[in-house]
Amino acid sequence: MGGLVFLKRFFAMPGQVGSVIPSSRWLSRAMVKQLCPHPDEVLLELGPGTGVFTQALLDHGMPPEKLLLVELDPKFSELLRKRFPRVRVCEADVATLPEILRNEGVGPVRQMLSGLPFRSMPPALRHRIGEAVAKSLAGGGILAQFSYFPVPPLPPEVAEANGMHGKIAQFVTFNFPPAFIWKYHKNSSISGVAQA
Repeated sequence: MGGLVFLKRFFAMPGQVGSVIPSSRWLSRAMVKQLCPHPDEVLLELGPGTGVFTQALLDHGMPPEKLLLVELDPKFSELLRKRFPRVRVCEADVATLPEILRNEGVGPVRQMLSGLPFRSMPPALRHRIGEAVAKSLAGGGILAQFSYFPVPPLPPEVAEANGMHGKIAQFVTFNFPPAFIWKYHKNSSISGVAQA
């Protein structure tokens, strides 16, 4: 069911959906391993699609009420609400992430997982969304982001301006296409701007 929805959305909105099929369970597990989910802290997932990373986070023991999913596509949002009724799903544009977090009563988060197809975005949009993501990550926080390319998914100038340093943490061959997991750390001396 989720795979069929994913395929349909890829052909309907190829710039927003990065592949013809959802990420594999191997990539999902590897992404979750990059983070240190804490049951008392909100963990933010960007572009959850059909929820394969969401399920991996729940399987890892993350309380559903501590997950916040931000998904632009209404079809995916509807599917996510049905699959995970106890998880908060916010149907919104990630480019407005600081405002989303304020509206949700959440400050900058320390744990963020993203399936956004940064490398498929037009440069201006990639920069705008990159800024919103970087400003919403708390000092000392971690962003796990996957990409099909061995080049930084976040614009380097955005990462540098916001005190974020990223590197390839893992290459996952058991995925279609194979994927690079980028792990970004934000300097602890730099705070986010999304105040609750």
